[in-house]
Amino acid sequence: MSAPLADGVGVARAEHFESVAQQREAATLGIWAWLITELLLFSALFLVALITRIQHPEATVAAAKHLKFWIGATNTVVLICSSLTMSMAIEFSRMGWQRAMVRAMLATAALGGLFLVLKGYEYYADWDEHMMPFLSSRPFALAETPAARLFVNLYYVATLLHALHLFTGIALLLGMTWMAARAGFLSRHQNWIEVYGLYWHFIDLVWILAFPILYVVNR
Repeated sequence: MSAPLADGVGVARAEHFESVAQQREAATLGIWAWLITELLLFSALFLVALITRIQHPEATVAAAKHLKFWIGATNTVVLICSSLTMSMAIEFSRMGWQRAMVRAMLATAALGGLFLVLKGYEYYADWDEHMMPFLSSRPFALAETPAARLFVNLYYVATLLHALHLFTGIALLLGMTWMAARAGFLSRHQNWIEVYGLYWHFIDLVWILAFPILYVVNR
């Protein structure tokens, strides 16, 4: 149950809603419906990765050993911290602390950017170690094991898709932060912060699932 809103904090009712409560419920329901479809997409990728590990344990372990565990673990901590700062932004918005909210939102975006920088470095290391089976110009290091090729391709599809969601989330967050810094934002659009927070926590959740499935299991 969310904390009560401070005086002067609220939502400007759109004409096609009967009440502010209905407008809030519709926004929350809409984002949840979309997030569930996205979670089903990632779940399918993770399920195939787990099945590949069960059917071809030696090949997938050989491939997983090339993944940079320390980067995956560090990025897990980074995203958990970003969820904390996003939660702080939501609480600050409810209390009407606009300046603190904006700072927490910027910290969240910065942590998301750090995740992408570390992920980019990991991709470069994979390229240097010939662990990109989709590049014909650089022979795949585990070309003799088709199952390893499948697992690595699943790894790239899942992590690149997650990175795309994160990049989109950072762009949206920076745009919202720019608007949230304006006077009167919290009196008209406080629910935007809460709805967006669900999306950011979803990004965190996907990585928390991806890290053990791709980096840890049968390592």
